Amino acid sequence: MDREEWAQLSATRDEIVRNNIFVKLEDGDGWKSKPEIPTAKEILLLQKEAEGLPLNDVHQPWRSKEDYLKAQYEILRREGTEGLRFAVNNYISKGSKNDKRIDDNRIDDNRIDDDEHMFVYTQVRVKSYVMTTLGPLARVEFTPQREIKWLKSARLKPGSLLALTTKADKFKTICKVAVVAQRPYLLGLDQSPPLVDIMWGNPADAVFDCDLELVMIEARHGYFEASRHSLVGLQLAAQTDTPIDKYITGSHKEPETPSFIRQNPIMDLTPVVRQPLTDFERLKSLRELNILSEALPDNDITLVDESQLTALHRMVSKELAIIQGPPGTGKTFTTEQAIRVMLASRQKRAGRKQPPIIVAAQTNDALDQLLGRCVDAGAKILRLGSRSGKEDMRQYGLYEMRRRCSRGGGGKRLRELDERRRDIISNVQALVDSVFGDSLIDPRQLHAHGVITEAQLDSLYDEELETSPELEKLGPFSLWLGESRIPARIIRDRQPLVPEIMEPDEDFDYERDVENIAYDEEDADRIHGKEIKLMHVWTGKEPGHFTSWRLRAQRVLKENEDLFDIPQEWRGAVYQHLQSKLVQAITPTLAGLLAEYIETCKERRLVRARQDIDMVFLQDIAVVGCTTTGLTKYRAFLAGLQPITLIIEEAAETREGNITSALYPSVQQLVLVGDHKQMSPRCDIRWLGDPPYNLNVSLFERLINLKMSPIMLNQQRRMRPEISSIVSPFYDNLKDHTDVLSYPDVPGMGGRNCWFFNHRWREDTNADNSKLNDQEADMITRFFVYLVANDVPSEKITVLTYYRGQRSLLLNKLKRQPSLTGCYFNVHTVDSFQGQENDIVLLSLVRSPDPAYGRSIGFLDNEQRAVVAISRARQGFYIFGNVDNLTGADLESTFLWTHIFKRFRDECVENRERGLPLVCQQHKKEIWVKDAEELDDNAGGCHDRCGATRPCGHPCTLRCHPMPHENLPCSSPCFQFVPECGHACQGLCGERCFHNCEVFRRAKASVKQARQGAESTNARTIEDLLLQQGAHDFGHEETAKSQNYTSTGSLRRGIRAHYDWKNAEALIQQQDREVAEEIARSNERWFSQNHQVQDHWVPTGITASGNRVRAGPVITQALQLPNLQTMATTTTPTAASENRLRLAPSNGPIFAQTSNQFPNMVPVSEPEPLIQFEQDEPSAPPPIVEEGLKEELKVNGEEEWLIEL
Repeated sequence: MDREEWAQLSATRDEIVRNNIFVKLEDGDGWKSKPEIPTAKEILLLQKEAEGLPLNDVHQPWRSKEDYLKAQYEILRREGTEGLRFAVNNYISKGSKNDKRIDDNRIDDNRIDDDEHMFVYTQVRVKSYVMTTLGPLARVEFTPQREIKWLKSARLKPGSLLALTTKADKFKTICKVAVVAQRPYLLGLDQSPPLVDIMWGNPADAVFDCDLELVMIEARHGYFEASRHSLVGLQLAAQTDTPIDKYITGSHKEPETPSFIRQNPIMDLTPVVRQPLTDFERLKSLRELNILSEALPDNDITLVDESQLTALHRMVSKELAIIQGPPGTGKTFTTEQAIRVMLASRQKRAGRKQPPIIVAAQTNDALDQLLGRCVDAGAKILRLGSRSGKEDMRQYGLYEMRRRCSRGGGGKRLRELDERRRDIISNVQALVDSVFGDSLIDPRQLHAHGVITEAQLDSLYDEELETSPELEKLGPFSLWLGESRIPARIIRDRQPLVPEIMEPDEDFDYERDVENIAYDEEDADRIHGKEIKLMHVWTGKEPGHFTSWRLRAQRVLKENEDLFDIPQEWRGAVYQHLQSKLVQAITPTLAGLLAEYIETCKERRLVRARQDIDMVFLQDIAVVGCTTTGLTKYRAFLAGLQPITLIIEEAAETREGNITSALYPSVQQLVLVGDHKQMSPRCDIRWLGDPPYNLNVSLFERLINLKMSPIMLNQQRRMRPEISSIVSPFYDNLKDHTDVLSYPDVPGMGGRNCWFFNHRWREDTNADNSKLNDQEADMITRFFVYLVANDVPSEKITVLTYYRGQRSLLLNKLKRQPSLTGCYFNVHTVDSFQGQENDIVLLSLVRSPDPAYGRSIGFLDNEQRAVVAISRARQGFYIFGNVDNLTGADLESTFLWTHIFKRFRDECVENRERGLPLVCQQHKKEIWVKDAEELDDNAGGCHDRCGATRPCGHPCTLRCHPMPHENLPCSSPCFQFVPECGHACQGLCGERCFHNCEVFRRAKASVKQARQGAESTNARTIEDLLLQQGAHDFGHEETAKSQNYTSTGSLRRGIRAHYDWKNAEALIQQQDREVAEEIARSNERWFSQNHQVQDHWVPTGITASGNRVRAGPVITQALQLPNLQTMATTTTPTAASENRLRLAPSNGPIFAQTSNQFPNMVPVSEPEPLIQFEQDEPSAPPPIVEEGLKEELKVNGEEEWLIEL
């Protein structure tokens, strides 16, 4: 591409980016003229005025694109604003009732509390403005009505819509709309009072009076960020046309071939060929296949099955492809193969550099999975958004790309814009300082803004002021106020912002995977900036005996032309009034500066977007990925790339507006991959999700309703046949792959890999109005324990439930099980587990109301959720619920759950009253359990006693169990002798031997004291060394905490990495020798007095982390003890086989065995090397080791040594 062509292309991209950042709205009151942030007028609409939405018929085509976009916009905007509109109207209604009750003397205050529709924050004050590159953010402090655990709370998350009014107005005439920009946790929400940063919807609404008390309302329902960017995208979509429009409106049903493929239909299909292919002629033909005229290869030579190959052909050759993938049929795999073919075929097209393929998914997990496969295919990728759960994906973010790549053009322009921002910030700071400076207000400024008259100004200047340098420095108001001048903090401190009694509130977030507006890594610099504080240093004293003193102060000022005629007791109040009036006077000027600052930030975004687009082409990025929310959030950048192909994973879960608003003018190919039989888009306002508005119907499902036939993948590779037989009735022609026929049976279940456990335990409702069933949770917990006891790894079991309350209950019960200590628990709601799978799934259905009040199953009657719930398991699937309630609540539930229940084995249906069948693996006995109590004393087998002899010689007293005895501590009395004192052990066999005598206590105390002394000395030594190197902030304790050093060797390496080593190593070695010698002398004296030593000393310098043991460079040689009867030495480890350690479970004692280190001991058999020494870099000469006490323990006639680590 020559320079002229590149310049022309860049100009086109610049225009596209500018149009997407500086959105041009139409004049008038139509939908195309509405601003991005809702107006006060929209929020204050009454219910009757808010009616009249257009209908969204999902079974009929639209008359025009204009009608379609308008309906989508109006319904989506209502969803984003309805929660707050209803909450504000609810607040106004409650306020009116309270006012009437106060007038009638029935209540004495007008406080309005939180309710099921809204959160109310009082004592809200603007404290400062943070001037970020995102824009100016108002930092406000507030008081919630209850104690909030902010890290777990859904409240005030970025993107939430807020409405603010003054305490006195209560939305009668004042309504200011804002959006939460960020939650500053550092000295933010966790302090008292908490702080949050907001962005005003209209700069003219900005508040600069730090003493003005506001009320802030947040809706409990609805999340504006979910629709905010889509709304702007829909307005932009109305300004351009794309080849996909004819399918979106329903006027065209048969997909056509994109123009870029008609121009060059040659494609490379070799990426999907099963290698190696020996027919070279056939391989050559596949490398240059005419996708429009030549036949596809047989699927037996490809990596895909027949249905996947058909889907792949549609995806790479048509303008619109709808690919339906039932559970386990390989949707993501098929998408990956299609992308491989697209990328290989890009090279066949000559001309300018090809734009990247855009891939999007509803969730971050699905996006990461797909992008990871693109990386495996050798593609260069870029991931937008920073909420990836995978560390290896972070390196592909936009922020990292900027770091790796030198900036393209625009650097000079960026510097100019940053200079303009600094100038605006300086102007704002100067204006704020004139009001909120360290000194009292300058009266001339009050006169200039018309707050006081010229006569009042003159009255403040007299001879005493002119002849007194001190008074002249303090200003005219200093003499006038006299004793009425007080520090403003006294006023603030006298107004407690936190109520004395606050109710605790967990307020957990529901599961949602959306983008934050200010927390992306690539935007990390946007949430920081210059903070301009709004705070009076001095103010006036209020009159103590008046309640309406503000109105009186205003009248007093108006009545006195000579300010010195105002009584002393009223001067403080008048001064506060003057401060407030001055802030009001400068507010329009400050608001104008904020508006100018916002425009400058937009210009800066434009320059950054241009640079990023250039970097994408310079680095030859082939795939750009983001969530479906990101498609419109990053619309300016993505549209500027001028992509041709857009691929949407999880399209059936994605809002229609998110896709339609992302149809950039350059898009010629849209691929939708999903399954409308599973989860649908979430709608925050329930009635908008139902007919006739249908926000919970995806574009994917609507196009299928319009008879645009999808390609269905029909071979599932996830579920064993017993489970797939439950799912298959919901799909036509769903087949099992041969791989699923060889799954093993679930241990302990006797071949019953599917079961429906029926019960009649009553449900309950928690404080958050979520359903739960305590007895059902107990049963599932005990069954979970039973499966783990039968050697099923806990991470291979997933517990699913429809309700968050039940999920929390199950997690708490599982965590309290002693036998599950250290286990990992997969407990999820059905909604959040879409797209995931596991070997065994336990489904908790919860619903079981009292029959006296009628049967009810809530949203368990939703077929899409049910399909997700029953299709997550690979090998074992167990449902727990009330069958009678499920199959008799209403017509929908009867059809759905009767249909599911009948698909279980006849044996399950016939024996539903008997409970859950378990089969002992050892004795092959079958037992039936009906409740959790029957499983309480079950160890994973039947009810027979084990009776086997343990390795220690005791008989096993437990019931039948599949777990090896080595993993079950023996509870019989111990008959060993304690080595330290020779007394009989007072503990149990499975515990460490001890005897509560003076000798044993002194032995323990001596070892503990020696170790503490050694640790203390080493800590001081290393700290001294660091201080010698100038590391005044790098002490030993902080080093260990921040760097996680677990050995002297790793600590040395950390120090060496930060500081000049020089003589530090020799000093540490010398100190090690001195400490070791002192420990040796101390222990030798004690043992000489109390024992005839028959054991060897074991180093205590060994450190353990998890299941790894490290021996640092100072742990190289055993100490010689010449005064003892028995001596033994060790040498520096030379081979791993000579220095082995065996560790018991991490929560028990740690045992060490060796076969060649202690020649005076009875040899033991060579153990399996579970843990081996790790040798650090050698040091010469080897220092003497720090020593600790080794305790001898005899087990089955063999010698083992217990090391306390």
